Amino acid sequence: MTDLITLGPEDAPLLKRWLDRWPRQNCDYSVVNLLTWGRIYGNQRALWRGHLLLYNPKYAYVFFPVGPGLPSSQLRELLDGFREKDPEAELILVPENWRETNPDLEDYFTLKEERDWADYVYGTDKMVALSGKKLAKKKNLVSQFARTYPEYHVLPITPDKHEVILRFTEKWKRQRSAEGIYLNTEFQAIQHTLEMWDALPVEGIIICHRHKISAYSIFSPINPEMATIHFEKFDPEMKGSAQLINWETARRLQGRFAWINREQDMGLEGLRQAKLTYQPDFLPPFITGK
Repeated sequence: MTDLITLGPEDAPLLKRWLDRWPRQNCDYSVVNLLTWGRIYGNQRALWRGHLLLYNPKYAYVFFPVGPGLPSSQLRELLDGFREKDPEAELILVPENWRETNPDLEDYFTLKEERDWADYVYGTDKMVALSGKKLAKKKNLVSQFARTYPEYHVLPITPDKHEVILRFTEKWKRQRSAEGIYLNTEFQAIQHTLEMWDALPVEGIIICHRHKISAYSIFSPINPEMATIHFEKFDPEMKGSAQLINWETARRLQGRFAWINREQDMGLEGLRQAKLTYQPDFLPPFITGK
């Protein structure tokens, strides 16, 4: 097996080159996620047979290689090589179309679809228009916020605002006791994102009211047609702030990206319900192979 190198912010251009040429839909392939959450997991990379290999040693996840595609037999060889290091190694993020066009894949792997890790994807225009009965409540809450706080304004996230974003996030985290382990890890990922900001293909917006943050979002492109929302926080005491930051983010992305990937629900029931209420257009599956 090729020697693995731990990913760092200096690898952002390399990752971008590979993923620009062979784009993916799953948020795990976002350059931002690979590097910011990757610092927590110790993500690694290597080049093997004309493909970019990505590996998460914390969970022994071997990403489906980035490149033109390997025969099923070579994918098996790849996974078996990682299993010499960790018998629990697992191939993840098998593209759905790859399974369809390579039926012999199931001769080499036992495939499984993990619903908890499926992404939620929405049409950008739909997220701006919020048309129809099913999204009427979201639209009403956006309008209510605008009526209650007519002087609110939207600012881009810049490095001079990072400290206040962290303070706002700490307050947001203190107000939630459920799913605490995940929230603590997410806070680390937000810190890493802000620390690497200048090296990443990332941007974000802040909703301000009377010189105070009401909400913010951080997002990045995952492919030419799709942007990924990595983090989105709001003031729960300001009714409609959650819906407003969602809407303002979609407005920021409209005309640039046809689709918005709002990432996964990780099996958290409250998060799943919140994502479903926006009526996703499709859920790119998370397929694993052993």
